[in-house]
Amino acid sequence: MSSYRANTAKSKGTASRGLSVFLRLGELTCAAIVVGVVGRLFYLVDQGGSIDPNPRLVYTMVIAGLTILFSLFFMPPLAYAFWAFPIDFFFFVAWLVAFIALETLSGYGACDGWWFNNYWGYYWGRWYTVGPVGINVNWTGCGSWRTVLAFSFVACFLHLLSFFLGLYWTFEYGMIRTRTQNMFRRRWGRGGKQNGVGPSAATATAPATMSGTNSGVAAPGSYPGPHGISPA
Repeated sequence: MSSYRANTAKSKGTASRGLSVFLRLGELTCAAIVVGVVGRLFYLVDQGGSIDPNPRLVYTMVIAGLTILFSLFFMPPLAYAFWAFPIDFFFFVAWLVAFIALETLSGYGACDGWWFNNYWGYYWGRWYTVGPVGINVNWTGCGSWRTVLAFSFVACFLHLLSFFLGLYWTFEYGMIRTRTQNMFRRRWGRGGKQNGVGPSAATATAPATMSGTNSGVAAPGSYPGPHGISPA
């Protein structure tokens, strides 16, 4: 029965490690796509030479770049990758903020708003070589813009799953309860007092103090009688 439980726990741990690698690959892919598409826009904006990159897009690029580094570092299916679940929660919030910030730029994913026509579509289609801002861009770059929105949301969702997976693994296989109990036992002892000086420690030392062999005092029953004859 114990071997069956051990094999079951081992199989569950292997499944968690495999799922962790899958989620890290997904996070890496999403971040790389966002970096590639937004980086392409930044290049076109630089070629236009009239305005600076949008701050919300810069924020998204920074989060995507950090996600690439984070995913590569924590991709190996080792224990430290699961203990990083607080960082996964941070990236979940960061990607959620990025998605909402980008979504509100174009009017919740629309490809015909003022910002899209005069910024994303305008520079993505190199319309600056044709005329000034305000011309009809004919939905140029709509697919690339929606790609950024979609993969930003997917990256947010994947980090949320990694957070729950890491939280589950640390409680199921990380032995948090056992380690906490051992820590308190080493520090406070079983009797509840620090350094093991408690009722259990006092009880353990009591026989040593009453022993005639250790203290030089004769044990009970070894004293001679009134006439020098020891009691039987």
